[in-house]
Amino acid sequence: MSNKLINILIIILFIIPFSLLIVDTSVLFPYITTKALFFRILVTVGIFLVIWLYLLNPETLPKKNLLFLSSLIFLGVNLIAVFFSVNPYRSFWGNAERMEGWWSMFFYFSYFFLLFTLFQFSPYSKKIILFSFLIVTSIISIVEITEGLRNNILASRPHATLGNATYIGFMNLLTIFLLLYFYFQTKSFSEKVNYVGVGILNFLSMLISQTRGSILGLLLGMITFIFLYIIFFKIELKKKLLFFLLFFLSLFGFYLLLRTEIVLSIPGLKRIAETIQNPVSVFPRLFAWKIFLNAFKEKPLLGWGLETLPVAFFSYFDPQIFYYEKAIFDRPHNKFIEVLVSTGLIGFFAWLFFLSSFVYYVLKNIKENLISYCFLLSFLVAYLGQNFTLFDMQASYLLFFFGISLIVPKVNYKENTDRFIRPYLILIGGICLVFLVIHLQHYYIVNRIIAYLREQNLEKSGQQFLRISNIAGPFLTEEAFIASNHFFANLNNIKNGKTFDYFYRLSEKAWEKDKTDYRLTGIYLGYLRIIFDIESQMSLSGQDTKEKAINIYNDLISRYKLFPEGYINYANFLFSLGEKEKAKEILKKSEIIATKYPPYYFQLANIFYNQLGDYQEAYYYLTKLNTYSFKFNEKDYELALKIYLSNGDKKSADKLIYEWKKISSTTSTQKKIEDILNSFGFKEK
Repeated sequence: MSNKLINILIIILFIIPFSLLIVDTSVLFPYITTKALFFRILVTVGIFLVIWLYLLNPETLPKKNLLFLSSLIFLGVNLIAVFFSVNPYRSFWGNAERMEGWWSMFFYFSYFFLLFTLFQFSPYSKKIILFSFLIVTSIISIVEITEGLRNNILASRPHATLGNATYIGFMNLLTIFLLLYFYFQTKSFSEKVNYVGVGILNFLSMLISQTRGSILGLLLGMITFIFLYIIFFKIELKKKLLFFLLFFLSLFGFYLLLRTEIVLSIPGLKRIAETIQNPVSVFPRLFAWKIFLNAFKEKPLLGWGLETLPVAFFSYFDPQIFYYEKAIFDRPHNKFIEVLVSTGLIGFFAWLFFLSSFVYYVLKNIKENLISYCFLLSFLVAYLGQNFTLFDMQASYLLFFFGISLIVPKVNYKENTDRFIRPYLILIGGICLVFLVIHLQHYYIVNRIIAYLREQNLEKSGQQFLRISNIAGPFLTEEAFIASNHFFANLNNIKNGKTFDYFYRLSEKAWEKDKTDYRLTGIYLGYLRIIFDIESQMSLSGQDTKEKAINIYNDLISRYKLFPEGYINYANFLFSLGEKEKAKEILKKSEIIATKYPPYYFQLANIFYNQLGDYQEAYYYLTKLNTYSFKFNEKDYELALKIYLSNGDKKSADKLIYEWKKISSTTSTQKKIEDILNSFGFKEK
C-alpha cells in the first residue's frame, strides 16, 4: 500500500508546479486566486496521503530532524502571532489580492512536508519533480521572451502567466540555481544538455523581465559559490588569492560597465544601470523600510500580524516618501523586514532557525558532492538576495521549498500491516474534506464577484453582492471594495433606493469587520456622505449620520496621524456641512505633515483659497512654502498668483510672473497672466 501512496503523491507533486500556468479571467485577481486555490486543493489531497503513509510507517516520522522541527516551530510561532495581531481574522485568512495569511502559510509548509516525506521514501523522485518545474518554467520563459520580443524589449516588462515581471525574474533566478545543483549531480550527457537549454531560457527570460533584484541575486549567489568553492576545495593558497583578485577585478569591471551609456541598451542590465546612475528610483522603497521599522518598534516581540502591514504602514507613515513617488506599500518589499514587522523578533528568529537548519544539513553533507552542495547554499543566498527587495509569492514559495527539501535524507521503511488505522483515516479524511469545501467556497466567491460585476442591472448586481457577502469570509473586504467601485462608477444610473441600500449594507458589513482598512473606511464614508446629502434634501436633520461620519474621521486621523489624505477628506466633509471653522481646525492640525513634506503647504493653500475662501490663510501657507525648494507646474503658478494678488502682495506676484515666464513663455501663458491680473485690477509691469 505504501508504494501506491507514494506513486499517487508523486503525481500530485508533479502537477502542482503547473498551477503557475493558470490565468483565470473569470475570477477576482486572475493571476493569483485560482493558482492558489488549485495549489491548496492538491496539497489537501497530499496531506491525507502523507498522513496515511506515516500511519502505515510510524517509525519514519522525522521527529529528530531539525529542518522539520524548525518548520513546525516557525509555523507555530506565526499561529501564536495571529492571536496578538491587530486584526486576527485577517492574519489568519489573508485576503484575495495576495492569497496569504496563516491559512496560506499552512499549505505552503504542508507542501514542504509533502516534498520532505516523498524524498524520504523515494529519493529518485527528486528528478521527477524537477522535470515538472523545468517544463513549467520553460513554458513561462518562452512566453516571457516572446512577449518581450513582440514589444519594445527595453521599454516593456512582460509578465507571462504570473502577472508581474518581477515574479518572473524571481522564478528564473531560483530555477537557474536548482539547475546548477542537478547539473553536477548527474553523469548523463542528455540530462546536462537539457539543464543547459532550460537554464539559457530562464536566463534570457530573467533579462527580459528586467528584474534588478534577480540579477543582483544571481551575482550574490555566484559570489557565494566562488567563496565556498575556494574554501572547501583543495587549491594552493597562491591560486586562491589570484582567483579572488581576478574575481573582484571582474566585479569592479562590471560596476564600471554599469556606469556607461552602452549598458542602457542591454535588457536586464538597463534598470540596474539607471538605478546606479540615478538612485532616486529606490528612495521610495528605502522610506518604506524606514516606516515599517518604526512600526516594528511598537510591537517588537510578536509583531503586527500577518497581512496587517498596511495598518503598520499608515500608522507610521512618513510623508517624505511623496517627494519621490505617491507610493502606498502593503508590504515593505523586503522579506527580512516583512517577517520582523509581521511576527516580531520571536517570529524572525524562528525563521532564521528554519534557514539555519537547512544550512546545517548542507554543510554536514557537503562532501557528498561539493560543487552541487555549494550551489545549494548559493540557491539560498540568491533567494535571500532577491527577497531583500521583494517578498514571496506562489512561484517563489514552490521553488524555494523544493530546493530546501533536496537535503532530506532517505529512510528505510517497512510497512506495519498490523496497525488498526481506519479511525485515524476517517478523522483526517473528514478534516481534509472540510478543507476542500473551504477551497471550493473561496473559488465560488471570487468567481461570483466577477460575474456580478458584469451584471447589467445594477439593482440585481447589488442584491447579489449583498447575498454572497454572507459567505464571503476573508474575501469580504475585497468584495466590498470591488462592488463599491462598480457602484460609484455607475452612480448616475441609480434609479431607486433599493440599489443604494444593497451596496451600502455590503460596505457597512465589511467595514464593521475590518475597520483598520484605510481604503474600505474611505468607501464607507463615501456612502455616509451620500446618505447625509439625501437626508438634507429631505429636510431631515441627518444628525446621526453626521456624528457617525465625524467619529470615523476622528478615529482615522488619530490612527493615521501623518497621512495627508485623511485630513483633507475630513476637511472637505466638514466644508460640505458648512462648518468652515471646524474644517480649518482639522487642517491646522495637519500642519505637522507639512514640516515633513512641505508641498503639503501648497495643498493647504489650495483648500483655504478655493474651498474655504480664506485668502489670508492661503497666503500664510504659500509664504511658508516659499522657504522650501518647490517646483510649480502651470496650475500651481495660476493659483499662487491669485493668492498673492488677493492679498495685495504685488511684489511677490511680479517675482512669480518672472519665474513663470522663464519656464513657459508661450502666448497662452501670457494670456493667462493678463487675465488673472485684470481680474484683480492690476496690470503687468
